Amino acid sequence: MLQTLPLVLFIIMTELSIGAFTVLFVLDWRNEVKRSFLITYGLIYIVLTGLTYLFQQNFSTPGLLNSFPQLDKAWTGYESLPLLLFLLLMLPYNLFLWLDKRAGVAGQGTKVDGQDTKVEGQKHSSPTRLLRLISGGLTVLAGLTTLFVMAMIYRPIASSNIGGVFTVASFFAAALALGGVMTAMWLGHWYLVTPALSEKPLLFATTLVLLGVLAQVIFAFTAGPTITSASGTPVTTPAATATATATTSPSHTQTKPAGTPVVTPLSTDAIGWLRILVSFVIPLVLGGIAWKLIRDRSFQSATGMLYLVVVCALAGEAIARGLFLMGL
Repeated sequence: MLQTLPLVLFIIMTELSIGAFTVLFVLDWRNEVKRSFLITYGLIYIVLTGLTYLFQQNFSTPGLLNSFPQLDKAWTGYESLPLLLFLLLMLPYNLFLWLDKRAGVAGQGTKVDGQDTKVEGQKHSSPTRLLRLISGGLTVLAGLTTLFVMAMIYRPIASSNIGGVFTVASFFAAALALGGVMTAMWLGHWYLVTPALSEKPLLFATTLVLLGVLAQVIFAFTAGPTITSASGTPVTTPAATATATATTSPSHTQTKPAGTPVVTPLSTDAIGWLRILVSFVIPLVLGGIAWKLIRDRSFQSATGMLYLVVVCALAGEAIARGLFLMGL
């Protein structure tokens, strides 16, 4: 389990960074959020992606991945490049965002007879905006490619479902749920200092989160047992001797107390049910409540719900990937 923990963390960091930036870019393309929000979290996601790439270079290299016989070694050499491109392409996107003073809803409108004629959500055309959307689109494409390569590497662990199609799709659904709720939570926090914003972008981001969680539910049950390879691996424990012989050498003396349990506190089935509760049930319930609160423009309460969904989504994905990689 300890040897797969870095892989679990890397998968979660990759899904989070790619999903969060993708939702941020879609909000930028829809032109419904403030420029200051885009700039702030565009920079934050660069840092997050940089940490993810460093994590990959240390804990998910082809040499390390090839040491696991269950993984598809034909794809392990292609994981680093698209992730690096995803990081590098975020730089020109953020640069064009800084250069475009009219980006976001705060930059809409012109002065006519001394009056501000801002139209929320109205898209303006400019070379800078076009370049920003092109670079952002290429960044999203590189991120989706990274998810696909990663999913193909781990697909053999659960490939019984139509060649692992649902297993691959589950990586994209997790990225949408994790990244979507992270961006939605930050956006909800932004409403606390700018309450006059329209509820449409936050409602849209929350809807994406709910769709991502629903997709996770579908893929989780259509893909079959999450711990197929793990459940089939026998867990061997040393048999306890009733009496100690007089000829036992000191090197074979028992090192643990006699009463130490040799089984895990929770079975894999119990952990699987815990994953369903934390990953699916609680996020759907709290996300639905947040969606209703946003409709009622109760942004502070909705943001509190989204904070809880973030915690549950991260914890649930950690449990899910831990179970998924248990058989390695």
